[in-house]
Order: sequence, then C-alpha cells, then structure tokens
Amino acid sequence: MAKIRYRRRVAACRVLPLGDGQARVEFDEPQRAVTPGQSIVFYEGDYVLGGGIIEEEIP
Repeated sequence: MAKIRYRRRVAACRVLPLGDGQARVEFDEPQRAVTPGQSIVFYEGDYVLGGGIIEEEIP
C-alpha cells in the first residue's frame, strides 16, 4: 500500500526495485495528480515501511 498525498487514502500497489535506490510503483487503480517532487510513503497496515520522492509519472 502507498499514499502520494497527505489527505489521500492509501492505495494498493506493487513496488518493483530498479537498482541504485530507485523503484517503479504500479498502482492497482489510477491515481490523480501524481507530481514529480512529491513524496510517496509505503505502508503495511499501520506501519510505515519507507518512502521516497517521485521523479516522474509514467502513464
């Protein structure tokens, strides 16, 4: 699960490691207003697993 905006709900996704500390995140449902420079936070239940900064949106 991941969240890209503070007030948004967490959404189901897959995280695909690319190497060099980068990953591709594929959401099960399209997300609105994905913007480079934003944070993305990953969750498992109530636990924060990690996060990063969005570099680009790939439709």
